[in-house]
Amino acid sequence: MDCKFFDPKRPEDDFKIHIDANGQWFHDGTPIAREKLSTLFATALYYDAHNNEYWLITPHEQGRIKVEKTPFIIINYLFENNNLKLFSNLKHEIIPDKDNPIFISDSIPHILCGNKIPTRINRMVREKLIDIALSQNGYNEGNKTLYLKANGHDHPLASS
Repeated sequence: MDCKFFDPKRPEDDFKIHIDANGQWFHDGTPIAREKLSTLFATALYYDAHNNEYWLITPHEQGRIKVEKTPFIIINYLFENNNLKLFSNLKHEIIPDKDNPIFISDSIPHILCGNKIPTRINRMVREKLIDIALSQNGYNEGNKTLYLKANGHDHPLASS
């Protein structure tokens, strides 16, 4: 895990936090209503790809949290002159490029956000990006993948 504050010797805290499939944060079963609080927690969120675990880690506390799908969801986008900017449910702004490309996982396009957190692209945004990719003739017959040309890179959106 890529976090300077993680200490495997430190005891694990039980934050009683989970994130549902819609990106809603909960504490002890109750939705966290203040978006600023979820946004603050998101800055301390890390993903352990090796163990497929999410952790909240601060200089003084650390503990695993449950995430149903992905903690962040791309809910909007801006596409102008072949430049793409994506916006998450917690106001992250992500510019997909060759160093942080869109990728497909479980048949859904994702991108890394924040502390290298997998972030899925919601259906509405995905469908609009697919329309743009189709208008660009971005289908590759060889590997049966539809690519969106944006920010100097071809980003996969769908494959069969």
